[in-house]
This record gives sequence, structure tokens and C-alpha cells, in this order.
Amino acid sequence: MYISVLNFNFYAPIVILSIIIGLIVASLLCRRAGASKQTVIYTAILTFVMILVVSAMMSFVLSGSIRKIGFVGAGGALGLILGVVISGFIHNDHVKESIAAWVVTAPLMYGLSKIACHITGCCNGIPYHGALCVTYEVHDGASYFPVQLLETVVFLLIFAVGLVLFLKARNISLYNVASTVLVLSCIAKVSIEFLRESHIGKIISGYQVIVISITVVFLVVFQIMRRRERI
Repeated sequence: MYISVLNFNFYAPIVILSIIIGLIVASLLCRRAGASKQTVIYTAILTFVMILVVSAMMSFVLSGSIRKIGFVGAGGALGLILGVVISGFIHNDHVKESIAAWVVTAPLMYGLSKIACHITGCCNGIPYHGALCVTYEVHDGASYFPVQLLETVVFLLIFAVGLVLFLKARNISLYNVASTVLVLSCIAKVSIEFLRESHIGKIISGYQVIVISITVVFLVVFQIMRRRERI
């Protein structure tokens, strides 16, 4: 699979489009669960802004340069969950349904956004010359494992699983749905990181630690919110 240098940078349009698709799907799920139009619209706006801002902030922290700011999956996920949790406290309207809907949709956004990385070559897998290898002109014809496409497939599958669980879930079990999707996404992301060239020579990267930490923190937050609703 040969990827030539593109005359137009598709990275930003694809990332933004993936987020917009996720916003639409999450909003439809929230409306289906009974949330008001006002809550859905305000939550979508807040979450969209939080995804972009937190992702940019994390990208800056990890790269150390404002010129290298891009879309960081962990930052986007953190911004998404913070946005929907904050919105839940503000509106108090179908909170568990909204949280579950947005968390379930996060893998969809992330999976689609990795298509941008695949076609631009901004990140790459380990050196690899086997089946389905990706050769980038921008990297002087070097061949790599198609880690971005693997992420797209894996996270779209996680979204599909989460969507089925969401549609079948009832009441308090929606927090279990959100937690399940969060854990599956964490396991997938941490595991796939080992297939990146940037991970060569490392036992565990700082990025993996960040992903695990975000997961643990919000698993605790979901448990607290679930107990709060039972009172």
C-alpha cells in the first residue's frame, strides 16, 4: 500500500468530520433516550469545544512545541468525557444516558480520525514489510505496519459493541455500558501502542500511562455518579 505525498493536507478536515459524525450519533442516542433538545445541543457544543481544546493542550504538553500540535486521541477522549460530565451536572437531564451515549460514540470518532493519520503519515507503525504494509513517500519510501488502519478497525468494532449494549441497556446499567466501552478502548489503545515505531525500546510509554490514568479516574467517577443516583 503506497501513500504518496498529497498536494492537500486532509488531516484536519478528516479529524473534524470524524468528530462531527460522532456528535451527530451521540446526539441522536441522547434524544432517543429522552434528553431534551436544549440539553443535547448545549452538550454537543460544550463537548466539541472540550475535545478540541483538551486534545490541543495534551498535544502541546507531549510535543513541547506549538508547531507540532495535532489531534491526540487521549486528549480528545478526556475532553469528551469532561464535557459530558460537566454538562450532566449543569443540566441534570438524563445524565447516565448522556454519559453512556457519548462514551459509546468516542471510539467511533477516534477510529474514523485515524484515517487522517493513515493517509498523511504523521505517525506510523513499526518497520514492516509483510502483508498490508504501508509505504510512505513522505518517509522516503520506508514501509511500516498499518497501525492506523488497525486502530480504525478495532475502535469501530468497539463502537459497534458499545452501541448494541447501549440500545439494550436499562437504567443504572448504562454506567456499566460506559465503563465497559472505556475499558475496552483503554486495552485496545495501550496494546496497539506497542506496534508504533515511537514505542520501540520502551517498556511502557508516558502516553500509555496517560491513557490508563484517564480510564481509572473516570471509572471511579462513573461509580460515584451511579451511587449518587441510587441515593
